[in-house]
Amino acid sequence: MLVFLIITFAATYILQFVVFMYGLKSVAGTDMLIPATVAIICMFLFKSKALNKETKIIFAFFLIFTILYFFEGYVTPIMGSIGGTLPLLSSIIAILGLISVIILNLKKKWREELKPSKLFFGKNLKFYIIIPVIYFVILFVSLVLNYVFGLGIPEKEFNLTNYFMAFITLSIMYGLFLWPLFFGEEYGWRVYLQDRLFPLLGGYKGVLILGIIWGIWHSGTIILGMNYPGQPILGNLAMIFGTIVMGIIFSYAVLKTGSVWIAVLLHLITDVAGGPSANMFIATPVDSVFSFGPGIYGMAIMAIFAIILLKSNLWKKENIPEPST
Repeated sequence: MLVFLIITFAATYILQFVVFMYGLKSVAGTDMLIPATVAIICMFLFKSKALNKETKIIFAFFLIFTILYFFEGYVTPIMGSIGGTLPLLSSIIAILGLISVIILNLKKKWREELKPSKLFFGKNLKFYIIIPVIYFVILFVSLVLNYVFGLGIPEKEFNLTNYFMAFITLSIMYGLFLWPLFFGEEYGWRVYLQDRLFPLLGGYKGVLILGIIWGIWHSGTIILGMNYPGQPILGNLAMIFGTIVMGIIFSYAVLKTGSVWIAVLLHLITDVAGGPSANMFIATPVDSVFSFGPGIYGMAIMAIFAIILLKSNLWKKENIPEPST
């Protein structure tokens, strides 16, 4: 666990430092790929029992995508790009990887082989609808409150139809071409680290510490002006508060289903719902910290949902499964 944390934080901060110091263009999401990459390296290094053939296939697609995405982002797209933004070859690998995930989950024997690594679609599949829908509704209402209370104005116009059209379009596009970015964070935090923290500390302390670690990991980007521009201190505090709240929801979903993919879905919803489409068609907050959505007011509302989930028996130490990764 310590090796994972040291390498993950060092690699992330070094990448951000190099990009900033040498004036390189900031390629969206490259740092998101680091936690899962390090987790996979640690699994090979420490000879994880979860590393069977089926798991290695999915990991191979992810690692190939990671290498290509870095190269095509910081050097040049090998086969051009889609719409001038998405590197074509990386996108092809992402689609092939997604197809492999689906195929490997179709056959019972293969699903069982993916279970130890939490790469199968999991159990309690109804929660793939229940949790994301509740999560999105809370986030959406929170974003609208920025407009209602005059905490921001839309860049273009307040138009919920356009917002939902953009949300659906971007969700499909991100799900097809950029799913490794969300997997990159969630497999590192919600599987590799969670599997080690929870049995050691119990669910309640474990999810708190995990949320704090996840928040601190974002500190470099916040200091460099992302998420909460111009507010490095308050921005970091808001981020840690948000990652604790979101971490409870994401971790609950993983514990309930036994699968990383529901956390990947929730992370995708977070970035798409509160991204550029919200700024254009709902409201761009005047103050990114003291606002709804990803601001502290929005996370306070989301915390109500998180507190409800904390009442589950899933968090008790005796109900936490032993790590298989």
